[in-house]
Amino acid sequence: MRDSARVTVLHNGVLVQDNTIISGWTVHAKRARYEPHPDRLPLFLQDHGNPTRYRDVWVRDLQE
Repeated sequence: MRDSARVTVLHNGVLVQDNTIISGWTVHAKRARYEPHPDRLPLFLQDHGNPTRYRDVWVRDLQE
C-alpha cells in the first residue's frame, strides 16, 4: 500500500500548501479517510454550482 498523496499549491504566486498530505475525499462533519486509487485520475475543481472560471492551471509530474 502506498502513502497518502501530497500536494504543493501556489495560488497567484503565493505558497498556500507545502507538501501537504491529502487524507481523502472532502467530507462534511467527518474526518476524511484515505482510500488507495490508481496513480492517475482526472483533476476536479470545485465550483459549488456557481459560475466559476479557472485559468493557468498547471499539473506537473514530480520526480520521486
